[in-house]
Amino acid sequence: MLPYGDDEMEEKEITLTQYYNNEEVKIVWKEEGRTKLGRGKIIKDDDVFIYLKGSKGLLVVNRTEVIAIKGSKQQ
Repeated sequence: MLPYGDDEMEEKEITLTQYYNNEEVKIVWKEEGRTKLGRGKIIKDDDVFIYLKGSKGLLVVNRTEVIAIKGSKQQ
């Protein structure tokens, strides 16, 4: 869950799926001592995994291994 809102407004928590709604993202994570990169759309996320749908299929990444998520979200 991500805190969302500014200081004067009440903060509410949203999921990664809601924040990056239908947007292409890049996810960097560690796997077996190597850094990996995945590109696609976040189709689902829960407390343990992030599900990314890309051109090569479905990728499931453990949240604890994620280093960075980059999207073109404008605020």
